[in-house]
Amino acid sequence: MNQALKDYHSQRRAFIIIPDVGLILGESGQPFSHREILTNLGLDKEQVAYVLENYPRGYFLNNKLVIYQSDDIKENESWELKPENYFYVRKYFQDLKNLFHITAKTKIFLGVQRGKEGDIWPTINEVEAAFFE
Repeated sequence: MNQALKDYHSQRRAFIIIPDVGLILGESGQPFSHREILTNLGLDKEQVAYVLENYPRGYFLNNKLVIYQSDDIKENESWELKPENYFYVRKYFQDLKNLFHITAKTKIFLGVQRGKEGDIWPTINEVEAAFFE
């Protein structure tokens, strides 16, 4: 991971929603990817891949909440939150609002488009906070 990407990961606050388990929140200031967070929790490679593919995850940075899912996509493809997981985000949205002080001014995105390795990937599919309330 190049230094700019490491700095970006350190600044953002990562989270993962696992249905029937709860909200997993990455430690502030740590550059861990979602994969690393799950591995640090003791999940094996197959379990990590399953969570990344099937459950909502994302981050908060600079009053921007980004939520997505999926794993192993090619450049210019997207990681997007699937409609069947909107329920789980709604279930934990109040917690996310409280943790990150989400307001009507917070930009919320339901995906990222994969760019080049080492780049910060652009966000896609903007919604209002009311979408999850």
